[in-house]
Amino acid sequence: MSDSNLPPSYPASSSPAPAAGGPVTPPQQVNIAFWLYIVGAALSLISLIVSLATVGSLKDEVQRQLAAQGQQVPAGAVDAGVAVSVTLAVIFGILFIAAYVLFAFFMRRGANWARIVLLVVTVLSLFEVLGGFGLGAARRTGSGRPRPPAGRFVTARDVANRAAKG
Repeated sequence: MSDSNLPPSYPASSSPAPAAGGPVTPPQQVNIAFWLYIVGAALSLISLIVSLATVGSLKDEVQRQLAAQGQQVPAGAVDAGVAVSVTLAVIFGILFIAAYVLFAFFMRRGANWARIVLLVVTVLSLFEVLGGFGLGAARRTGSGRPRPPAGRFVTARDVANRAAKG
C-alpha cells in the first residue's frame, strides 16, 4: 500500500512516546498539594483527639448554660446528650479524615474529579475559617447587623436586647 492512499494525518511527534504501562511521576505541584492535604488530615486528627480530651469541660459548660437560663435538666440527660454528640463527632471526624486522605491519593494518581472535590472542600473550609474569625461578608446578616459568634446559642434575652437597641 502506498502513502498516497492513506488519509491525511498530523505529523509524527518528535518527542519519544511514554512507555506504556510505566509509572508516571506526578508534577511537583501535585506532590506538594498531596502532602499539604495529608498534613491537613493529620491536624484534623490531632484536633479530634484534643476535642475528646476536653469532653469534661463541655459537660460543665452545658450545665452552666442551662443553669444560667433557669432550665432544670437531669444530669443523666446532659450526659446522654454529650455522649451522643461526642460519638457522632468521632464517627464523622474519622470518616472525613479517611475521605480526605483517600481523595488526596486519588488526586496524586491524576484523578481530576478528586482535585475538584478537594478544591470545593478547601474553599468551604476557608469560608468556615474566615467566618469563625469574623472576617468577610459571610458574618453579616442581610440587615447589616453582625450575626452571633459561631457555637453560641441565641437566647430570648439576646433577641430582646437586640430589639431594644433597635
